[in-house]
Amino acid sequence: MPRKRKGADLSRSTSKARNLRNNRSERTEEQIQQQNTDARVRMAQFHQEEPEDTRAERNEVRRLEQRQSRRFTVKRRRTNDLQQRQQVHRAFISDSFPRLAFQYEPDIEYYAHSKVVISAMDKEFPHCHVLKFKNEPAGMCCASGKVQLPEIETPPEPGNYLYGKTTFAGSASKCIKK
Repeated sequence: MPRKRKGADLSRSTSKARNLRNNRSERTEEQIQQQNTDARVRMAQFHQEEPEDTRAERNEVRRLEQRQSRRFTVKRRRTNDLQQRQQVHRAFISDSFPRLAFQYEPDIEYYAHSKVVISAMDKEFPHCHVLKFKNEPAGMCCASGKVQLPEIETPPEPGNYLYGKTTFAGSASKCIKK
């Protein structure tokens, strides 16, 4: 089997890294606090030894980076707000209503649109005498009289089945008694 090439370990799992990780995990809380304090002191000394113009330049670079980051964040928020407003506007265009149920947004108040009218079903269709909404298109129920459905018969009272007043009740009771 060929030897592993040097530098082929992309996970950086070297013995030095493992030792460092183990040492850090074995530290006590007091040691951690002491190391943090030492690091703060070293940084304060470094900043005191740093020339004034270098410090001013570093602070200016940091301010510019923060300002640019804020601008980017504000611009992204404005873009998102604009996109949401455009979505709301598109939702209220009458051409988009037929497929709007598949793109429903709970934040949009659809009932406030002038084209959305929810009223009583008080319009009777002449062919099948079905009650419809005011602006509902004709012919959706019976294809303008082309489909004829038989009248629905009223079902017998439930007591008739229990007391044997139907043919089914008589044959069912005979089977039960056997």
